[in-house]
Amino acid sequence: MGGNKSKGLSAEDLDYLKRRVSFSKEEIIDWHKEYRKYCNHGRYMTVEQFKEVYARIFDGDASSFAEHVFRTFDHNGDGKVDFKEFLIGLSLTASTNKDKKLKWAFSIMTPTIIKPQDVATPEMITEKLFRKIDRNNDNAITWEEFRDGAMTFMND
Repeated sequence: MGGNKSKGLSAEDLDYLKRRVSFSKEEIIDWHKEYRKYCNHGRYMTVEQFKEVYARIFDGDASSFAEHVFRTFDHNGDGKVDFKEFLIGLSLTASTNKDKKLKWAFSIMTPTIIKPQDVATPEMITEKLFRKIDRNNDNAITWEEFRDGAMTFMND
């Protein structure tokens, strides 16, 4: 371990992550080892590297969805996902807390279909999402419409 970030996690980073994710110390260390296999010298992952990792995990072309996920993981918006951002994002997606998972799913869906002029109010966001998902315009969203809508957003 120690403070050498290119070889391992610093004690400070490990403590920081233990307070913010649902993984044990051992799991954090294991994830860090895996992360380092796919990133630039253990420091960060680019969107292209992120898409490569997603392609190994999921069948088919997941590159479009991986780009959306990358944006939600990249909290500081610098175009790179460092290990802290990666693990915090991963923890959210693996969380059993339904509220956290829904917020994360919402954060993926909204960048894919919401433009800045559409976000003046929460009602405008809701209306746009609802119109996009309610395919038969019956003012109700069925499971199939929700699933199809989510799949559409992932493939955009």
